[in-house]
Amino acid sequence: MLNWRSLGLLLAAWAGAASATGKDFDFDALKARARQQAAAAYSPPPEADGALAQIDPARRDAAPLKARYAPWSMASRFVPLPLAPRAGCALTLFNSIQASGIERFDYRPELFDWPAAGLPAPGPAATGFCGFRLLYPSAGDGKREDLARFEGDAWQLVGTGALFGAAALAVGVIDNDGRAQPVPFREFWLVRPAAGARQLRLYALADSPALAAAFQIDLVPGVASRADVQVALYPREGAGKLLLAPLAGSFVQGKHRPARVLPLQAEVHSVDGLAIHTAAGGWLWRPLDNPPERSAYSFLVNTPRGFGLLQRDRDASHYEPDAPQPRQPDVWLVPGGDWGAGQLLLLEAPAGSAAVRNVQVGFVPDQQPAPGAGMELGYAVHWSTDASLPRAGGWVIATRSGAGGNDGSRRYAVDFVGPALQGLPSGAAPVAVIDIGRGGSLQRQQVVANPHTGGWRLLFEFNRETDAPLQLRAYLQHADQPLTETWDYVDPPR
Repeated sequence: MLNWRSLGLLLAAWAGAASATGKDFDFDALKARARQQAAAAYSPPPEADGALAQIDPARRDAAPLKARYAPWSMASRFVPLPLAPRAGCALTLFNSIQASGIERFDYRPELFDWPAAGLPAPGPAATGFCGFRLLYPSAGDGKREDLARFEGDAWQLVGTGALFGAAALAVGVIDNDGRAQPVPFREFWLVRPAAGARQLRLYALADSPALAAAFQIDLVPGVASRADVQVALYPREGAGKLLLAPLAGSFVQGKHRPARVLPLQAEVHSVDGLAIHTAAGGWLWRPLDNPPERSAYSFLVNTPRGFGLLQRDRDASHYEPDAPQPRQPDVWLVPGGDWGAGQLLLLEAPAGSAAVRNVQVGFVPDQQPAPGAGMELGYAVHWSTDASLPRAGGWVIATRSGAGGNDGSRRYAVDFVGPALQGLPSGAAPVAVIDIGRGGSLQRQQVVANPHTGGWRLLFEFNRETDAPLQLRAYLQHADQPLTETWDYVDPPR
C-alpha cells in the first residue's frame, strides 16, 4: 500500500521524469496518474501537527505566507500564495510548471508568519499546505486582490470588487445516508503564465476512498470571472453515486425563513436560491432553506443548459452592517456537451452559521461510471455580482410565507420583476398559474402591481390536507404565454 510520503516521492519522480521542461506535463499525463491511483488502495493523508489546533478555524489566513517566499515573483500578474497548514484541513502538495521545468514548492515552517496566528516561530512541522490563494490585479489599478481560493475539496473565484462566497466542489459521492462525501484535492500544478497573460491554467489531482480525479482548470479573471473545467473521474470499487460538478453555499435565514437561528440578523446567506435553465429552455427558481433536518430534492433535467446558486438580494440594509453578503457572487455552471439523462440533486442541511456550506447542488447521471472505466466531462463556472448571468425575462426576487386567514391554512407572497413584465400592454396585468401539490387546495389568489419593485406580487393561500411536505409551483403569464421563470418551493409540515 502506498503511504503519503511514498506517493509524494512517486509523483515528484514522475513529474520530473515526464519532462525536463514541463512541456510534456498535460492533462493526458495527469489522467493516467489518476487512473493508476484509483487502481491502487486508498492512502489517507497524514494528520496535521497538533499545535495547529491552536489556530481558530474561523481565521483561515491567520498565518500568512511571507511575501518574500512566494512561489512566483510578486511582480507577476498572477501571484499564488500557498495556505498555512492547520488542523482539520486536507494537506496538499504544490508544484509550479515553468520554462525551467516542474518545481515542487515544499512546505517549510519559516514560510509563514506564525506569530500572527499566536504560535511561536519557527512554527509546526507539516507535510503540505491547506491549498492556496491566487491574487490578480483585476481592478486595473495594479493592486492585487483575491481572484481564487482552493482549499479542501472547494474552490472559489471572485470578480472585480467582490468577496468570496459560493463555491464549486471537486466532486461529491453520495453515501448510504444520502450525504455528499467530499473528494479533496491532493496536489496542484500551476502553469506559470507569460508576462501580461490574462488567464492561468492549473492541474489538480483529487482523491478519496471512493475515487481519484484529474482536473484541468483555466481561470479567466474579470468583472465576472470564469473557470473552464475538464475533469476525468475514476471510481474505485464500492463507490456510491457521483454528484458531478457540485456547487455549494450557505443559507441560514431569509425572508421566507424568518430569523430563528440568529435573531439579531434579518438575513444570513451567501446564496438565496437555486436557478435552473432546462434543456427545453424553461427556467425554474427554488428558494433555499435551512431545514431542521437534512433534506434532498431531485429535479429531472437531462443535461441542463445551466444551473447555479444565486444571491439575488443585494440590498445591504437587509443584512448586518458591514456583512459581506451583498458582495458575494452568484455562481453559475454551464455544462459542456451532452451529460445524458439524469437529475439535479439539491441537498440542504441545518446550519447555525454562514461559515457552514449547508447547501449543495450537482448533477447525478443515470449512467454511473463503472470502477476502472472512468468518466470525462467539461463545464464552465461563472462567478458574478453584476447581474450579467443569463436568466428568464421575469424572475423572482423575494418569497415570503406565513399563516393564512383560516385555521391551518398557509399564505405566500412571491415578488416577480423583469423586462417581460414591464413590456405588458397598457392596462394589462399578468395572470398567475399555480399548482398546489397533492394534499393541498388553493383557496384564493391575487396578482397586484408592486410599486416598490416595479414588478408584480403574487399572493395566494391554500389549505393543507396532509402532514407531508407540499410541492408548490407558480409562474406569471399573459395571453397564455409564460412571462416569468417558474417559482418552485416545498412547503414543510407545520
